[in-house]
Amino acid sequence: MKPNYSNYGLSISMGKLLRKEVETQLINDLTKYGIDNNELLFDWSDSCIEGRCANYLDGSVDCFSVIKLFDTNDNLIVDGWMDFISEKSHDIFIVYWDFLSIYENKKRLKIKETPGIPSHIIEILPAKLKENFALWDGNVHVRCKQVYP
Repeated sequence: MKPNYSNYGLSISMGKLLRKEVETQLINDLTKYGIDNNELLFDWSDSCIEGRCANYLDGSVDCFSVIKLFDTNDNLIVDGWMDFISEKSHDIFIVYWDFLSIYENKKRLKIKETPGIPSHIIEILPAKLKENFALWDGNVHVRCKQVYP
């Protein structure tokens, strides 16, 4: 599989600032799954919209699937879906992996197979938002109410 770093697929609605923020947060989120590599390259070319959207910085962001990350030798390292929490009232914009597969020696390891807000994301939310997510009533702007370790 050859990566395509210049075609943004359906993620084209993200401006440069927003794309940088989303990619930085997704790279940082990978450390929670054992990957600490700031030199991974994003391939958005096959990205698909999977849910709601929000305006932030210089564009709009959606829940995207088919996000691929490659190392500097064009080896596939990660693929997955992203989701986000956008709460303007709390000045919160957090991006995280909703589904995640990691590749080791070209073998796919499913790491996060069930959608939901990971516990490490819940932990960084302000107390009121934690309460809202714990008591999810459909008014909070997230797709899933389940929390996973």
